[in-house]
Amino acid sequence: MNAQIRATEFRIFSEVHTELRHAMNTHDRRTAWLAIEELRGIQQHTEWGALRARCAAALSEYVH
Repeated sequence: MNAQIRATEFRIFSEVHTELRHAMNTHDRRTAWLAIEELRGIQQHTEWGALRARCAAALSEYVH
């Protein structure tokens, strides 16, 4: 996987994770649900193992 793809995937992950945190802090359930689904999609489709692990960690903070 080339560096540009990784950088793009990480940027998207970071933005979605930030969005999820904000949604959870403001009790915006719809936005939180959409962000969780986005993180699950990233986790499922990325070829980068470290990013899958970060997605899993982010999801485990909010999904029990």
